[in-house]
Amino acid sequence: MLLLVDNTIEGVGSSPREIRAALQRIEPDLRVVTEPYTNITPEFVKVLSPSHIILSGQSHPWDKYSAEELAGIFYVIRSAPKPILGVCGGQQQIALAFGARVDLIERITPGEGYDGTFRERGFCSVELESPEGNGIFSGLPEQLTVWESHCDEVKELPADFIRTARNDVSEIQAIQHASLPLFGVQFHPELFDEDHPHGRQILEKFLKL
Repeated sequence: MLLLVDNTIEGVGSSPREIRAALQRIEPDLRVVTEPYTNITPEFVKVLSPSHIILSGQSHPWDKYSAEELAGIFYVIRSAPKPILGVCGGQQQIALAFGARVDLIERITPGEGYDGTFRERGFCSVELESPEGNGIFSGLPEQLTVWESHCDEVKELPADFIRTARNDVSEIQAIQHASLPLFGVQFHPELFDEDHPHGRQILEKFLKL
């Protein structure tokens, strides 16, 4: 059974639904429990006892999320009781949990929130970088094609993490903790098709950890 953490506010955003649909395509018999990030505590995870945890993308800029509401999921991330994969905003959430900076890729015009900001979007090339970071990338080519859709990015590596992928837009496209089963990808592996299978392969490898 897998725990899917819904990082959207009031259900705005499609990331949790798309991740769930992809998991059902990959493993039809896999039980997936979706829970809002506000409900996640160490006690909840202990009782649920999932085999894996996936952190979905978020729906709003991070300054709309209160520290109190994020405290429980941050604790779970830092302890990583089971393999955890952060997807897009989920990677940013991992970085924030470890005190690293997350900010807009670039503001192009004045505006509030994501209005007037640059968004990396569409199937894009990502370069695998670290030979140590092969847990979810094992056996994949050095150049991946994956779906991107983000305005924010991780600006600095958290302590005890290595960078495992990059591209020309965002230098930190994927991260992995040096000792914990904790992985993040800035892109959306759940959005794959027959011509772009790398996302599916990444999810398959994560589920085998």
